[in-house]
Amino acid sequence: MIAVVLFGASCSAGTEGVAQPAVDDTTTSAASTAPERKVSEPLDISPYLSRPCELVSPEMLAKLGTSPSEATPRLPEDHKVSAEFGPSCDWSGEDEGGIGVNINSGNKKRGLGGLRGHEIARDQGRYELWEETSISSYPAVYLGVSDARPHGDCELVVGIADDMTFGVSAVSFYENPEKACRVADEVAADVIETLKSGN
Repeated sequence: MIAVVLFGASCSAGTEGVAQPAVDDTTTSAASTAPERKVSEPLDISPYLSRPCELVSPEMLAKLGTSPSEATPRLPEDHKVSAEFGPSCDWSGEDEGGIGVNINSGNKKRGLGGLRGHEIARDQGRYELWEETSISSYPAVYLGVSDARPHGDCELVVGIADDMTFGVSAVSFYENPEKACRVADEVAADVIETLKSGN
């Protein structure tokens, strides 16, 4: 069984390889503008701030060889990183790899919410990997301070509102590195379905 390290799509460069934009007067002013890829049908993730592990359906977890009982939640009130960057949850599977999801609510509080905050980090040269995509018609990007995909790690951020994103991490797919981003895509699509259904 492989445990997942906390995914920090909103974290500093030292946390899971995903940078955070430096905050200064210029950054804050830039962050107030709309992201390059706007979200036309925003989704409300706020009901899951206290229960991030419920973002991924039991059916998806079963497909990945894990279950709700394998979840490790990290909430702001009991976890230092989550207090700064937002609640998260991760799972380890019986087979290779593991997954994590996080809600980037900390970025929103700092005025760097949504994809705009990540675009600023990109423009500051903080990402080696920046590859735009979409998940269920929502704007998304594979990103990282380095490109770890050849090693079986994939980090994905999805914009669900102009000021909110969630992240998905698929890590430690050592034997099948190409599988990591496929898993991240599937989990992200599942999260979007959860948000649309309002469960």
